[in-house]
Amino acid sequence: MECVLTDVLRDQRNLGNKGDGGWKRSTLNVAAAVLSTSFNVNVTSDHVKNRIKLWRSWYGIVSDILGQSGFDWDGTKHMITVENENAWDEYCTSHKSVKPFQFKVLQDWDDIVDLCAKDRATGHGA
Repeated sequence: MECVLTDVLRDQRNLGNKGDGGWKRSTLNVAAAVLSTSFNVNVTSDHVKNRIKLWRSWYGIVSDILGQSGFDWDGTKHMITVENENAWDEYCTSHKSVKPFQFKVLQDWDDIVDLCAKDRATGHGA
C-alpha cells in the first residue's frame, strides 16, 4: 500500500501538486481514491495526510540520528547502524523519541527521503 502511495505522490508532485506549504488537498484526495480502489478499503484524505505526517516525523528523527557521529544507514537491512552501543544509549538519554528506531526497519526510507527531505528546514534559524 505504501508503494502505491509513494508512486501517486511522486506523480502528483511531478504534476505540480505540491507547493512550499505541502501537498495540495487535491493530491490527498487523489491518493485516497487510488488506495481505496486498489485495495478495496476505505481510505480518506485524512489517512493519507496522517501517513505523510508520520513519514515527515520519521524523516526528522532518522536524519537527526544519522547526522551524529557513530551512526550510519545500512541500505541492505534498511535500518540505522551504531558503531558503539554506548553512543546509542547516550543519544537516547537526551532524545527520548529515538528509542524505537534502534532496530526499526524502514523499507521505504528512500521514498521517505524523496518525498519529505525538502519539507524540512535546515541551516541557520531552522
